[in-house]
Amino acid sequence: MAPTPRRVRQLLSWIATAAVWCSVLTAVIVVGVHSAFQRIEPASAAALGSIGAACAGLLMWRAAGRIAAGRRVTYQLLAAGIQTIAASIAAACWLPGGAASLAAGLGFSAAVVIWSLALLRLPDNGWDPQAVQRRLVDGAFVGLCFLFALWLLVFRPLFQQFRGHLADGDLAIVIPAMMGVVMLGVGVTTTFRIQRWRRRHAFAYLAVFAVHCTAMATYITWQWDRPNERILWWSVAWVATCAALLGVTYLARTQKPAPVDKPNYPGVHYSVMGSAAGLAAAAVLFNGAHAGALPLDAALLALAAAGALAARLVLTYFDVRRVTGEAAARQRKLSAIVGVASDTVLVLDPDLTVTWHPEDSAWRPATDSGSCVGASFLDLVHIDDRRGAEEDLRTLLDGISHTRHVSLNVRVRDSARRWRHTETVVTDLRGKPQVRGLVARVEDVGARRSLETELARMAYTDPLTGLANRRALLQSLEDGVSAEEHQTALLLLDLDGFKNVNDTRGHDFGDELLVEVSRRIKELLRPTDVGARLGGDEFAILLRASWSEAVATAKALVARLGEPYDFHDESTVFTTGSVGIATAAEGFGDPEILLRNADLALRAAKQAGKNRHATYDAEFDRKVRRRNELTQELRGAIRRDELRLVYQPVFSTADRSIVGAEALMRWHHPRLGHVSPGEFIPAATESGLTQDLAVWTVNRAAEQLATWAAVGIKAWISVNVSVKELHTHLFATEVNTALIAAGVPARRLVLEVTEHDFSHQMNTLVAQLSALRGAGVRIALDDFGSGYSSLGQLDRLPVDILKIDRDLVAKDDGGVGPLAAVTVELGRLLGMEVIAEGVETDTQLNAMIAAEAPLVQGYLLAKPMEPDDLTRWLVDDPKALPPALPAQSAPAEAVEPAAVPDGADDADRVGDTPNDVPKSEKS
Repeated sequence: MAPTPRRVRQLLSWIATAAVWCSVLTAVIVVGVHSAFQRIEPASAAALGSIGAACAGLLMWRAAGRIAAGRRVTYQLLAAGIQTIAASIAAACWLPGGAASLAAGLGFSAAVVIWSLALLRLPDNGWDPQAVQRRLVDGAFVGLCFLFALWLLVFRPLFQQFRGHLADGDLAIVIPAMMGVVMLGVGVTTTFRIQRWRRRHAFAYLAVFAVHCTAMATYITWQWDRPNERILWWSVAWVATCAALLGVTYLARTQKPAPVDKPNYPGVHYSVMGSAAGLAAAAVLFNGAHAGALPLDAALLALAAAGALAARLVLTYFDVRRVTGEAAARQRKLSAIVGVASDTVLVLDPDLTVTWHPEDSAWRPATDSGSCVGASFLDLVHIDDRRGAEEDLRTLLDGISHTRHVSLNVRVRDSARRWRHTETVVTDLRGKPQVRGLVARVEDVGARRSLETELARMAYTDPLTGLANRRALLQSLEDGVSAEEHQTALLLLDLDGFKNVNDTRGHDFGDELLVEVSRRIKELLRPTDVGARLGGDEFAILLRASWSEAVATAKALVARLGEPYDFHDESTVFTTGSVGIATAAEGFGDPEILLRNADLALRAAKQAGKNRHATYDAEFDRKVRRRNELTQELRGAIRRDELRLVYQPVFSTADRSIVGAEALMRWHHPRLGHVSPGEFIPAATESGLTQDLAVWTVNRAAEQLATWAAVGIKAWISVNVSVKELHTHLFATEVNTALIAAGVPARRLVLEVTEHDFSHQMNTLVAQLSALRGAGVRIALDDFGSGYSSLGQLDRLPVDILKIDRDLVAKDDGGVGPLAAVTVELGRLLGMEVIAEGVETDTQLNAMIAAEAPLVQGYLLAKPMEPDDLTRWLVDDPKALPPALPAQSAPAEAVEPAAVPDGADDADRVGDTPNDVPKSEKS
């Protein structure tokens, strides 16, 4: 079976690896035989470093095997360089003196050559001869310049000081060290020349140079009889740098290349070469000033650098010739293609007379007499474009134009006496012997101009109404702002109930309505105004007017849009419009802000009842921003543990004890501070977060009931819910799950539903409440007396508790409502428990006791408090409500314990609106 190239490479790699490890193991055995116990021998440290480097090289070889095929060889060469050094130093451990130095020198030199090949190959993942030549020559020049300066000023004096003269064994150190500096120059210059893999290349050559330096340092300290500990530390550093190069290999397996079009750094590249040359020149001057003539070894290095520079100049010469030839060929090809593709071509003499015209062109320019050749080019041009064309052509003829060509956008007459829009490029070819004149390539762009005009019109016009579109409006806004026109106002218009027209009459009818609306808008526009349709049924009007004029226009617009609309099918539609007004002074000169302010004003008009206009209000803007901010922050309030529950006790008038408590939600944001329920509850309702808040409240209430049950407290807790939660079948499951998890009886939980909610989907709501009541949960009708439920509905509602609305119990002057006692009696007749809420004065408390209200709740008795405070109160003083007192007395201080906090200030219910805020909390 004939061996394939792949099998040959594998066999050679195995042979090389076996040779490396044979050398390393031989060194270990020889050094171990001659070493004494409990003592660090120089050869021992070198042998240990060889073992570590050989292991790193083997691992790197295996890691390179998983890199893409194009890049794999590069990293295998890097691994081969590591193993070459490891084998060389190991051989120096067991070979005799002269042979050891020769093996080490050859090994170091071979490793530098292998690494240089890898660095030259790395950018292209292959062997591009021209690129490799340039990188090698540039890198050799930079490296030799650095080497010359360092050798002349630093290394040579140090070598003479410590070694005196160059011994045979020192060649194994000096020559590879010099080659390492040259290799560093190759790496630096290559990094700045390439467009891809810069970071990977920089990591690679820095790691390679570090491996070379530490390996050389290990060998130098060993051969020059430095302290044994220093040899050991250099061996450790050698192994560490090999591990770093191994890490670079692992990074190369996943590293993505830089974009192909990443910019090159030619300036930096040539700066590096110039800096290297300048450093070498400075070294020569410094040496001449202090030491005299150059020594022979330094002169040889200078000659080598000069040779590299000469090679670079030769390569540059051939590159210039090649690039120039390719550019000329491309230019000839491009000229031929352009010449064929042009509509027509004219050759003009220096007097602008037409001397030649192709006979087979698509069309032929002509003068009034029909001639072309022999006529002046300016006679072919439209009289309105003639002056500009003449000035441009004279500029070209006088040599003022550095580009040697001009472009003319002129109209040219053809043989059929039609004026064609053209783009004419006139090139000065008077220096060409074949032409000796001006060449005008005339291209007919009439069709393109028409298309561009139509596209521009379509891009800035609404196709349905003919008004400007959003892009055109924004452009007009920017023009007005840039001109600092403070007398600028923007009106945003939105039709009220347009969706119903589309749904009932169809979209075609809706489009007809929009066209009629746009016609009425156009009737109100002045020549300086801009009307636009932004999309759907939203329109805008940009006025160059003051605020008062804008308001007058908005009033007229609202009135005009409110008039009936008669259509072709003899039908009539009535619709109205809402208008928002914003001025440039409020927009701070920013079109986007002006548009947003007008949108906010439109929103305010919608909320105020529609069919009206509204101007931008900064306070309304602040409220909208506040509402949006609360909505965003509220989404994570549960996860961030910012919510908590407080409890307002409910008292029994029979035994004066606390029988239950109402759970009220509080929110403290780390940045916004305490947020009133009157703010975040409406925000939660609009954003659909009430379900999550209600489930969270039920779970916390169940946990509190379990805590009370553990200490023998049998009070119940009521939680406010809204219709949205009750219409969700999962809510009942969540309630049962919370009660089962807490291990508390279902009768200890009361769900409060506001009477207002019973006006929506009565049958569904009754079914959901019946299911919850069947599971043992009690239902309370909150704010009874303020809603829409009739006595007939009250009889069929699955309700256990009536909570009399505070407006029936309390008057604003602290008195008692006239219907409070009647409502208590009504609840008693229906067999329901009754809670009189909103008790805030002694008069009201005495009236409720006299009316035999079984349960009372209010700020006179206790404000909402923390769970721990209420628990201590229930444990320490369960008899919290005193007997009935005369109306003149003021027992509030005696009734309310010192531990009750003043923590409520706004609406508390998850489903309530700000209209449900208690009077005492409103104050």
